[in-house]
Amino acid sequence: MSSKTSAVLLKKCWGLTLTNFDLSLHAFEFLKQAGAETVVVCAGARNAPMVLALQSQNFKIFNFFEERSAAFFALGLIKATGKAVAVMTTSGTAVAELLPAAIEASYQNLPLILITADRPKSYRGTGSPQTIEQVGIFSHYVEKVYDLDVTTKDFQFDWSQTKPIQLNVSFDEPLIDKSSNIKVNVSLDRPTAANNKREHHKQFPHPLIVVGELSPEHKAAVVDFIVKTKAPVYAESLSQIKEVPEIETYIIHSSDQLVRHIFKLKICESVIRIGGVPTLRFWRDLEGEFKNLPVANFTDTEYSGLSRPSNMQPIKNLMTADEEFPLLKLMQVKQIDVNLEQEKESLYAKYPLGEQHFTNKLSAIVKDDPVYLGNSLPIRNWDQFAKCESSKVNANRGANGIDGQISTYLGWSEFEKVSYCYVGDLTAMYDLASLGLKPQLNSHKRNIVVLNNFGGQIFSRVFKNNDFINAHQTQFHHWAQMWGWNYLQVTKLEDLAQIKNLTEAYNVIEIIPDQQQTQSFWNEWDQRCQQL
Repeated sequence: MSSKTSAVLLKKCWGLTLTNFDLSLHAFEFLKQAGAETVVVCAGARNAPMVLALQSQNFKIFNFFEERSAAFFALGLIKATGKAVAVMTTSGTAVAELLPAAIEASYQNLPLILITADRPKSYRGTGSPQTIEQVGIFSHYVEKVYDLDVTTKDFQFDWSQTKPIQLNVSFDEPLIDKSSNIKVNVSLDRPTAANNKREHHKQFPHPLIVVGELSPEHKAAVVDFIVKTKAPVYAESLSQIKEVPEIETYIIHSSDQLVRHIFKLKICESVIRIGGVPTLRFWRDLEGEFKNLPVANFTDTEYSGLSRPSNMQPIKNLMTADEEFPLLKLMQVKQIDVNLEQEKESLYAKYPLGEQHFTNKLSAIVKDDPVYLGNSLPIRNWDQFAKCESSKVNANRGANGIDGQISTYLGWSEFEKVSYCYVGDLTAMYDLASLGLKPQLNSHKRNIVVLNNFGGQIFSRVFKNNDFINAHQTQFHHWAQMWGWNYLQVTKLEDLAQIKNLTEAYNVIEIIPDQQQTQSFWNEWDQRCQQL
């Protein structure tokens, strides 16, 4: 029996005469009920019914040929607007390209909608062209999967909108048809999350407060908590509170290596982490050298970032401190921090063309403009060397991957008049197609800054083995030229000053630091930190 005959018999049995056009409209009705206003379309033959039906709908539409970039671009739009965004693909391996963004969205609790067109269900397992097992392909990185076709009777959806969701829609031939005018109810139910229990502050004596990525709505409460606790704070750039005047007294500016030193001296006795999973290396040490330290996590994600048990609560449960951190201990921490900052300034002067100094000077140019940080060395450099004045800093720190970073930035920056993206060379290479989105972007000024140290130099400090570096001699002028972006190469500080004078809307800025100065800076900096 052919798939078409099977579908016809089923429709007769159930009294339905749905068409491909109907299916498309039902999917769009789900988007509307989910509050989605934007669809990123990767057009192909199998999703043609939806592509054509979408033209009569009131959605903002972006079109792109590369599914992985498209999905990360959608993720960036979600981060910018706080609203669900859909990415729509044809069948086959096009669907698989969405997996990296689905993983990232899952760990960031972002409502990414994956609409994947499919061939008829009877083709599954046959090896027919453009037919793969699309149902279940995203595993536990989607909250729900709905497998729809013209025989579907129930269009009732259940979705919390805190994880990705997949609508897998099978279309049979002929692909292009018309509405049947059959009225089918489409509904979306949003389950309510369970309340977390509140535990008392005294379980975490003399804490170091570590603040990761924060949503804007939590910043005021976190600042208030820090002021009342008066404990030392390591605030990452993604916290967006490093330059808040009220907490300057408590912020550690110099180095994440100081955090280890604080616990070795037993100045602090516990950790209170607020927001996203921290970037700093010390978080991994909580699995080993400091595995017995009590840790409290106040976060709106379900992840502690630790393999060992630790206290988990939502940020709204952040308690009011009933005891203050000892003043003498705080003064001890701040004195060490000030001394290290002075050491850092001396190394800037000694090695002015190292990537550390370039990062510091770039942050002075960015000032309070929005900045997007790509994994993995640039975000750590920014935490340690930037004079962070921006009140809007973002990154993909769900799975910590380097793929899709520039595409995410382009979506996130769509509503910013001026913005910056700071990524490494391998990260840029992972997302070469992203600049092709340019014709559909608004004319706001975007500056993509690529720190080119000719390989994954973060591993040179970890493994001391060149096999991990993926060394290359590639520069990025022709990449910018290929997609019609303006290009500026920076090899000295005077070149960096030109960034503010760029008049073009779309700029690729390649910073090529002096590798010997960079390495010498790291050697001396690590030595000085170890001498604490």
